[in-house]
Amino acid sequence: MARATAVWRRRLDDTFEFLNLVQKSSTQQEICRHLLCYAKRLGATNLLAGPIPPPRALKREQVSHVLLDAWPEEWSERYFSNGYLYRDPTIRLVNRGSSPFHWSEIDEMCRLCPHGQRIMDEATEFGLCEGFTIPFVTLEGRAAGFSVAGEKLGLDSHDRLALQFVAACAFGCAAILADGKRNSKPTHLSPRQGDVLRWASEGLTVDEIADRLNISRNTADTHLRLVRERLSVTSTIHAVAEAFRQGLIA
Repeated sequence: MARATAVWRRRLDDTFEFLNLVQKSSTQQEICRHLLCYAKRLGATNLLAGPIPPPRALKREQVSHVLLDAWPEEWSERYFSNGYLYRDPTIRLVNRGSSPFHWSEIDEMCRLCPHGQRIMDEATEFGLCEGFTIPFVTLEGRAAGFSVAGEKLGLDSHDRLALQFVAACAFGCAAILADGKRNSKPTHLSPRQGDVLRWASEGLTVDEIADRLNISRNTADTHLRLVRERLSVTSTIHAVAEAFRQGLIA
């Protein structure tokens, strides 16, 4: 148990060190470079992230929604030119608000039609044989996706959780750079909310946070809910990433 905790702590420290680099990035391309260095240890060689365009958007509008792009160029050209976006099973799951998923799990999560299977098969021609996609919702309530892929991924449960932190923070930083502005007014949290959020960043569950702070589970859960509301996010993982980006936790 102690060894597992030490491994988790080391991975968390490595992740926060990486997030610090992302936070200091001045361009979306720089964020991509840092992400690829991080993803390489997981076997990923490519990544793509952005909000999902509205239905029937033309190619130019679809491409304009991409915030982080380290996808094979020839595959992107084929993908957007042929209108694959609206038949892609990964996009269907992102729009559905699915939990993060490995591409090998797609067939269990949704009905994979022949068109969808063909898209996934064609992606392998460009080295995108295995992938991991993280769906989430932007502050404006739009579905967004973050995917990493490569010949073979090596992701355990800790890697999946860490990658969710990374995706949320990197996406937020990229969106701010795309808008051409930085948030100059960090969110204010109460001391107790800060305590709860810091323990959440250590990977503790609501029950464990309650025990650590000697408060009821309901109180701990309420503090986390208020933190999410103040940071305008929908999950605790995203809250930790956003708080890190704003400098509320270190």
